[in-house]
Amino acid sequence: MNVNKTETSIAVLSGKPPKKKKSTLKRKENLIALAFISIKYLGLIVFTVLPFIFAILYSFTDYNARIETESFLSIMGEKWCGFGNYVKLFGKSVYNEAFINAVLNNLIFMLSVPLGIIIGLVVAIMLSRENLIRGSRVIRMLIYIPVVSSAVAMNIIWRYIFDNQYGIINQVTGWNIQWLTDSHWIKVAIIIKSAWGSIGRSMILCLAALTNVGRDYYEAAEIDGAGEVTKFFKIAIPLISPTLFYLFCTGFIGNLQAYVDSQVFANGHPGAQTIVYFVWNYGISRSRYGIASAASVVLTISIMIITLLQFKISEKWVYSE
Repeated sequence: MNVNKTETSIAVLSGKPPKKKKSTLKRKENLIALAFISIKYLGLIVFTVLPFIFAILYSFTDYNARIETESFLSIMGEKWCGFGNYVKLFGKSVYNEAFINAVLNNLIFMLSVPLGIIIGLVVAIMLSRENLIRGSRVIRMLIYIPVVSSAVAMNIIWRYIFDNQYGIINQVTGWNIQWLTDSHWIKVAIIIKSAWGSIGRSMILCLAALTNVGRDYYEAAEIDGAGEVTKFFKIAIPLISPTLFYLFCTGFIGNLQAYVDSQVFANGHPGAQTIVYFVWNYGISRSRYGIASAASVVLTISIMIITLLQFKISEKWVYSE
């Protein structure tokens, strides 16, 4: 007791508050909390950080897992080729044409993102008015089903719908469009399919955003003589712009990472090959980890640049309080 009083007196005279020793219980609580948090960060390190580091290292080597008998790290110096794999992607090589074709296909498929968002927003507006459509909850559920359905199953169904000979579209309309074999029409088919698949997600988020728009804004606009169109573009769109921005960002990211469309729906057709399909077909499946990692790094950087540009542009149209 005397020692504690002496320490307290010294602390008071020196102008510093006395140091409180952490109790054993407090330290135990901190360790338990750290243990729970570490699980998340351990998963992040093992499944995200380390693979990304190894992908960068692989991209600077000519490592082939089928040929090499030693581990990658032990012969990394011997297989080091610098920027050789990146030169193969953008220079004259057997990979250049396929990679550029995949990049162009990805850019074209991105048209499905705004198309799906616009249709989803229109559907959300219609469903937000109970007096306009009856049974809106059932319709909402039916539209949202494709979002939670298997991507492989959905692509197989759409492949039957767009079948050149027995497809529902050609049978009903009497057209003779080669949806699955023509390089141009297969792009149109994928855009239609992807836009349809994203309507449910856009609808449910836009509907939630529209519901949160205060009635006071509309009442004030009505007093000023604003019509339905004016209220939509001047009140609703600005107030739900953060949701629209989120849909655009995540939509473009997901579209750039598409793979099932190329593999299952298009069955590897050159007119539908994406960057991720290129990574698998020309890299991983042939154990050319260097070229696969280089294409993956290019894709990652592209996604980062597009996302940063979207955040920069969002300052001009996304409303924030």
